[in-house]
Amino acid sequence: MNNVFNQFKKEIVKVDLVGKSDFRGTLIESNDEIIVLFDGDDFVYIPMNHVDNISVVQDEMDTIQRPSILPTYLNGNDEKVLTFDEMLNLAKGFYTEIYFANRQPIHGIIYNVMSDYFIFHSPIYKTLYISKQHLKWLIPFLDQQRPFDLTDKELKNRSKTTFEASFERQIEKMKNKLVVFNLGEQSHHIGKLVNMNNKMIEIRTARGNTILLNLEHIKSMHEV
Repeated sequence: MNNVFNQFKKEIVKVDLVGKSDFRGTLIESNDEIIVLFDGDDFVYIPMNHVDNISVVQDEMDTIQRPSILPTYLNGNDEKVLTFDEMLNLAKGFYTEIYFANRQPIHGIIYNVMSDYFIFHSPIYKTLYISKQHLKWLIPFLDQQRPFDLTDKELKNRSKTTFEASFERQIEKMKNKLVVFNLGEQSHHIGKLVNMNNKMIEIRTARGNTILLNLEHIKSMHEV
């Protein structure tokens, strides 16, 4: 654990995220890229770039026990530093809850991890392309729990799509298709992808209006 966090080790802490979200839990691990909490039920993985502040919980009634079993990468290895990409790759194939947009978490499976984005299969949204920089938290499901009590067969991604190395190139590949950006947070996030130039994405809305979206603020994309 990074020295700056030694004072909080094994303490119950409150982590405030940018965007008015927060978590409370026992601090398990923290470094320049990732903070890991145990909230009494789940391990919560939070990218450090979305953390606003961390403080020790002063309420003596707020007690959260340390987990009886730690994730494998932490067992007996204090020198191991979990990176952001390692977090995503360790979660591949496991059912998880993630949050990045639209004021609600989504549930499914990380299918693949690319250079600056990852592919997530959701039983609700199907194949999602998600920018790494906008992922705010990840919570693996415990044991054999499955989203919505669906079967493995119902949850598996049947997509035969090949994926581009970068988020920008993956978006370019969707030209002339109907897409949804950022889970449809705004009405202008839904339309036909017409073109992409200098990190500006041109889409045509249902009413035929042209909208230019800045790639830097695109959190996710999925095809309709």
